[in-house]
Amino acid sequence: MITHTEFVKTYKAGKISVRFDQHVANHLVESPLADKHNKPAHYFWTYSAFGLSFIIPIVLLFINWLYSVGSFILGRMIWTATKNSAADFAINNMLDDEKFYEYTIKQPGVTIVDKEGNQSSS
Repeated sequence: MITHTEFVKTYKAGKISVRFDQHVANHLVESPLADKHNKPAHYFWTYSAFGLSFIIPIVLLFINWLYSVGSFILGRMIWTATKNSAADFAINNMLDDEKFYEYTIKQPGVTIVDKEGNQSSS
C-alpha cells in the first residue's frame, strides 16, 4: 500500500491514475468522510438529471412530444456529466485528505494504476 504522501506526489507527477467503479465513486462523494462542499452540487445535479430524464418528459408528453424528447436528452447528458464529476470529486478529496484516501483505497472498485496499466498494491 502506498502512503498518502507518496500517492499525492506520484499522482501530481502524472505517474499514476485512479480508476473507479461508477457506483463506488458516487458512494464516496456521499460518504461522511468526503468534502462537504462537493455534496450539495452532486445532489443538485443528480436530482436535476433524474427529473429532466424521467419526471419532466412525462409531463411534457401532454404538451409536445419534442419537448419531452429534448428534456430526456438533456437529462441524460447531465446524468453522464454528474457520474464523471463524482470520480473527479473523489480524486480531489483523496489528494486533500489522508483519512479519505485510506478509506477510498480500501473500497472494492477503486484501482490505482501506473501509466503502463499495472495495478499498484493497495
